[in-house]
Amino acid sequence: MSFKLLFAGLAAGTALIAGPALAAEGPFNQAQLDKGKSEYNTHCRTCHAANGKGALGPALHGDVFKGRFGGQSVTDVRTWIYENMPQTAPKSLKDEQLDPIMAYILSLNGFTPGQKELTAETGKDVKIEK
Repeated sequence: MSFKLLFAGLAAGTALIAGPALAAEGPFNQAQLDKGKSEYNTHCRTCHAANGKGALGPALHGDVFKGRFGGQSVTDVRTWIYENMPQTAPKSLKDEQLDPIMAYILSLNGFTPGQKELTAETGKDVKIEK
């Protein structure tokens, strides 16, 4: 076996072993994400457009979103959404709608599903990137 082949095999094996250990657990699960997309389309899409790209309301991802909410916890953002959205009916979203919607918004911002459900409590430990 050549040195290059041996080295390549060791490097690949190390990556396979280290890879999953380094991957961060997502703050929501796939079921929440799926429900969140549906809830988003029902309660948010009219103003924020498909995929949160922004229309009457601002974009829910990228620089606009990070500029408004960057550095805040997911719970802080969730609370703001609850208190202010939808604009025609603030404080009308229930936890079973709000948590999945928040999961969907997080997915638009690069977060991926994990095994746990997102709640107001678990969202305290998750920050929106600046």
